[in-house]
Amino acid sequence: MSGGPGGGPGERPGESTRGRPTVDPDAFRTVVSVVLAAGVLTSAGLIAAGFGLARFVGWEGSLTGARSGGAAPADFATIGAGLLALRPVAIAQLGLLVLVATPVVRVAASLVAFGLERDSLYVAITGAVLAVLLASLFLVR
Repeated sequence: MSGGPGGGPGERPGESTRGRPTVDPDAFRTVVSVVLAAGVLTSAGLIAAGFGLARFVGWEGSLTGARSGGAAPADFATIGAGLLALRPVAIAQLGLLVLVATPVVRVAASLVAFGLERDSLYVAITGAVLAVLLASLFLVR
């Protein structure tokens, strides 16, 4: 009778044959599911809030009464100031950023899990995938 994945007889779950801790696959799937669901739901809520608030003050309006910023909806450079002024366009943009960040967080969580497993091959592969994702987000224009 095996106590853990790949473990020997009498071994407790979460412990490998070499004495290293392992990550329970079911727990890892649960964490990944929660990360993905939370990201998508948060994103959807922010985008819906942005569109809903735009019905009251207009797309470029402000809930604080600040002057119109004039930035295009595709311009994310002014998102910080837009969030401070409670502009609907900035709230919707934040929702889009959360949506884009969700799979990146999932890959980062996988990297941590593989690191805890001390699985150097999967750490290297997942690290490379994370590097490509981050490079595509921050370096490619």
